[in-house]
Amino acid sequence: MRVPFLSLVLLALAPVAAAEDGRDPRAAFVERRGLLEADVACRLFTPSVRDALLVGSTQARGALLRAGWSSSQVQELERAAISAARARACTDERTISDADAARRGFAAWANAGTMEFPGWDRAWTARRTNRADGWRISQSIDAPLAATFGVRDRNAAQHLSLTIPLTRTMQPASATLVLRDPASARATEVSLNQRIALGLAAGAPSAMQAKTYAGTRAVERPWGGQAQTVFVFPDAAFRDLLQLDPRESVEIRVQNGRTNHRLLIEVGDIAAARAFLVIRR
Repeated sequence: MRVPFLSLVLLALAPVAAAEDGRDPRAAFVERRGLLEADVACRLFTPSVRDALLVGSTQARGALLRAGWSSSQVQELERAAISAARARACTDERTISDADAARRGFAAWANAGTMEFPGWDRAWTARRTNRADGWRISQSIDAPLAATFGVRDRNAAQHLSLTIPLTRTMQPASATLVLRDPASARATEVSLNQRIALGLAAGAPSAMQAKTYAGTRAVERPWGGQAQTVFVFPDAAFRDLLQLDPRESVEIRVQNGRTNHRLLIEVGDIAAARAFLVIRR
């Protein structure tokens, strides 16, 4: 039987916990990252397939971190994958075979209209088509109140937004997004044990790391739909969000009358979701 791509790298590194959905994220990351490196020298892929492979590599990296790998362990694995890929000739039979398989798999994937990017507890859904509700990237929240957070396309402009259905008791007046400042504070490693014990709160920013963005409030009354409060955050907030570690969480503080609600958003694979939307087709 043919030896899997970069199998020597896998044998040289420590074992990892079971992967999401029964897949081994270590093998997926090594193969995808190795093929990306081989493409630099051998020009194996069209731009769309390369873009799709990059999204897949980003997904596998997030899965490794959620499975308990530290950032340094992932970096070590990446260096080993790159080194092994560079040691192979462009005519290597295994490289050619794996590149063919990647073309078949990722070419169809690159043309998908919708893709889900699961995390620990939540998932990001990315949509290429503009639906009536405008969501291009979204994460659903069910507690402590129902809400949706992500990127909306409204009036030919895309903005990081939060929507909350309006009810007799829920008429929020303000929303503030709180996240780690990626320009001044390093990400803190969130272990699997911390995540199990504390949930999404384990990855929330500390007061010393926090950067805040106030949302601009509006009320929408969709035709035939439930009225909702919409908070739009500055574009800089989305840029900061994309730089966070997949294990981190961001906080949204919602004021509703005299009550304050704390919503936690899982950063997860939002960077991969965004990259999926800009794949060259």
